[in-house]
Amino acid sequence: MAYGDIDPNETGDTTPVPPPTAHPPVDARPAPEQPVPDQPVVRPEAPTPDKPTPDQPTASEPVPGQPAPAGVAVGQPADLPPGLLPAPKRKRGLLVGLVVTFVVLLLAVPALVVLTSGSPDEPATAAAPSPTASATPTGPPASPQPGDPPFVKHAWAKARITDSLAAMNKAMRDGNLGAFVKPAADKKIRAELERRFRSLRAMKASAFTIALDSGPTDDKPVGGFDQWGVGLSISHCYVVTSCENQKLLVDTVWRDSAKGYQLVTFSNVTNANGPQPWEVSTLTAAVGSRAIVAAPAALSSRARSFLPAAERAAKIADRYVLGEKPDRYVVYLAGASDWKKWFGGTEDWAIGFAIPSSDERSDIVLRADELSRGYAESVMKHEMGHVATLAGRDYRDYNGENWWLTEGIAEYVEWDGRPVNAYDRELNSRRMVREKKFKGDLEKLVPKDNAPDWQIDGAYGLGYYATRCIADQYGHDKLMRFADAVLRGGRPSAAEAEPILGVDWPTVTKRCFTYTKQKVG
Repeated sequence: MAYGDIDPNETGDTTPVPPPTAHPPVDARPAPEQPVPDQPVVRPEAPTPDKPTPDQPTASEPVPGQPAPAGVAVGQPADLPPGLLPAPKRKRGLLVGLVVTFVVLLLAVPALVVLTSGSPDEPATAAAPSPTASATPTGPPASPQPGDPPFVKHAWAKARITDSLAAMNKAMRDGNLGAFVKPAADKKIRAELERRFRSLRAMKASAFTIALDSGPTDDKPVGGFDQWGVGLSISHCYVVTSCENQKLLVDTVWRDSAKGYQLVTFSNVTNANGPQPWEVSTLTAAVGSRAIVAAPAALSSRARSFLPAAERAAKIADRYVLGEKPDRYVVYLAGASDWKKWFGGTEDWAIGFAIPSSDERSDIVLRADELSRGYAESVMKHEMGHVATLAGRDYRDYNGENWWLTEGIAEYVEWDGRPVNAYDRELNSRRMVREKKFKGDLEKLVPKDNAPDWQIDGAYGLGYYATRCIADQYGHDKLMRFADAVLRGGRPSAAEAEPILGVDWPTVTKRCFTYTKQKVG
């Protein structure tokens, strides 16, 4: 969901911008009544790479390099014996894209998956050694000798690559950059690994594990040495040592050499959610008790300045969590180039969005050059509202009949109990009722892509009023149960109204339309 609307603290103009129709983001919130021009934003500087603190991020020096080419596909060799294996510039409303991403996630379980063959539990040694193999059945695989069958080379490659991955895991835990990048075959791959190391360490990644997920396969000779395609899984938490661990899959290519097995290709996570910011940008981070604000080195001071607002927003969002409480809300501050590539980028009009970064967690991206520190807290509350209510669910109705509730409850979280008569979308909500002849049909409220800004803003406002009505008329707890059933459970509003709210859906919509007209005048 992308959040797009002009920062009211920047100018007096607060006209919202239409939300992006991008794939992964979720939500974009329009400005109140007056139009607001686009305003640029500044960014933070950098701290030290390996030891971020809750109050101060750790700066990592930018590392030259570019994304590595995708690895070869992985599959089981045929000759192996059995058993081996938006928010716009705050001009529009909050955009929902969480759905599309989750659809992809379902197709690529367990997270951002590329390779599908193989199993994490495959044995690390060959099912049966060749006659020339010197290893015992219970010992390590033997070094291949001339005349050995193919499975001996496979077992050897698998064991050597597994050893390298174990060393990389230890290096990440120990903060040993040199050991982490040791498998790199050249400067380009070293830069890829160094960028990930510095960024994840700055964000206090914990329980980091990179493991063989599928392969090795597709053995081919290159320069007199064997080269293999290998699928790897990457999982980690942030700060805590135990979490609903995400699992991100990447393609890699390893080549035997005089120095042992070396990485020659390391892809980004490949699906609609990629690339992750820490894959393509060297990040610094400010880490708090409930939130992490990460940014490129040029924006490190801005990350620090945004952290207090992120902490306050997170504590509010925590009160609205449906499902598992996030260990940390992760907020990325994007520069102009970052905005176009992180998680695939989104619309230029957006200033922020929430997006699934795995099948367990959603993260937030804010466009730093369009966001003032004072306005950032409002945007973060809205986006964290999406994370709190939707993360970890296959949310498909991003632009359909439940759009009003998706955005309405995010607005509800952002407004957090403040007086309804002070709500900042009153004017355009009134225009929607009077000029667009809105009659209370919430399931048709989703704005069109080409709708003018004021209509986008008004649609968000009407979603809020309807959501607030349910809370005021039937109670906050019933609203949250209703949202859980509809947004996370995929149940129709008409089916859940009577069991949860005690009245049928037509009665709810009629009563809430009357409520809305009373509030907007």
